[in-house]
Amino acid sequence: MKMFQNKILDLKQHWFIRNVAALQAGSFGGTIIQAVIGIVIARLVQPENFGTYSLAIGMAGMTSLVLGMGIQEAVSSLLGRAYVRKDNIEIENILGFMLKITFLAALGVILISIFLPNIADKLYGNSVIGVYAAVVVIATLFSSLFFTLTYSSFQVIGRTRSLGLLILSDQSLRYVLSLIFVLVGFGVLGAVSGQLAGAMIIFVVSALLFANISKKEPLFPKLLHLLSSVARADVKKYFGFTFWVALDRNMGNIFMALPVILTGVYVTVSEVSFFKLAFGYTNLVLSLLGPISVLLNVEFPKIQVQDEGQLYRNFKKVSLYSLGLSVLLTIGAAIVSPFVFKILYGESYVPSIKYIFGLVAYGSLFGIGVGLGPMWRAIDKVKVSILINSVILVAGIPVGLWLIKNYGLWGSVIMVTIWFSVSHVVSFAYLVKKLKK
Repeated sequence: MKMFQNKILDLKQHWFIRNVAALQAGSFGGTIIQAVIGIVIARLVQPENFGTYSLAIGMAGMTSLVLGMGIQEAVSSLLGRAYVRKDNIEIENILGFMLKITFLAALGVILISIFLPNIADKLYGNSVIGVYAAVVVIATLFSSLFFTLTYSSFQVIGRTRSLGLLILSDQSLRYVLSLIFVLVGFGVLGAVSGQLAGAMIIFVVSALLFANISKKEPLFPKLLHLLSSVARADVKKYFGFTFWVALDRNMGNIFMALPVILTGVYVTVSEVSFFKLAFGYTNLVLSLLGPISVLLNVEFPKIQVQDEGQLYRNFKKVSLYSLGLSVLLTIGAAIVSPFVFKILYGESYVPSIKYIFGLVAYGSLFGIGVGLGPMWRAIDKVKVSILINSVILVAGIPVGLWLIKNYGLWGSVIMVTIWFSVSHVVSFAYLVKKLKK
């Protein structure tokens, strides 16, 4: 017991653990606020309308994948190396590339959004779902431009608390405004409009924060200078690495968004609500592991530059610790779920509880995947990850649809568990073998 206590104290003093805790405070705080407001919205609009809202969010997530975390995580990895080398010219080139590629991706997303009402009509017989999804997509456009720039900069220069506050502000503001609009009486339209209003505010705040970073960090360019250099930014130089990293990262987003979208094809809108809440509740608890992955995205490339032999030991240690933590978090969340759902969501959503227990296997194995993305990028084997996940999706989507058609929401639970567990275990085994060599 004494040795165990000393080990805990040593871990608490470690700089990486402290940074994880600081980032967790912001990230999980924002997630909690998002979850609480989501509970209130769910109770206000009731299962059928909440199912419509969930499907709209799912469609928007799939449409705006290229504007998600993939680009900024790829750029963070490149920035980490340039920052260690004190290369201010490379930093300016990388940030200019980030803005340019985000803008080009935004144009493509806008084009796709035009067809969302028709797609929703074909899938669910309700084109309004597509209209709501388009509003959320526009919100994502605003929140992606300067937010990604500031996010990556905070991450690289080690301002973890500022990064945590930025994440907290982004999540909190969008959902608080959504709740206000719902309370005023705008229903699902108010919920998605709040996302848009909050994103526009974060757009301005992020620009001001980056301007402040460039004043204090001589390696970073001024915002106006950076904007003027976007047009001549070299896309070809970084596109190959960024494309594959973004595609790999967005594979994870696809794995998260598709289950709800596919579930809506064969079950009622109200039943979508039950699965959405069970899946979201489990992922809420697992989001505590997210900051570890965010920090590893910069730390693994730094370790590779400084001491390659340390990569294997750190990767294995982080993965096993995270696996143990995910087991404890998932089982604990399932045990308290009957009390939580009855108190917070009310009797209307009690059917979700049994699916939370069904997702225990999914959540327990989730932790082993925390270090996968950062390590794929660090050793430049992202294409292998994409291949593994592509094979799983090609085989998993038809199997998942068959499961949902024949077993309803239990089919969705089985589908999610198979997808994530196979992906994480195969990827972890490959990386361990590769790093040993």
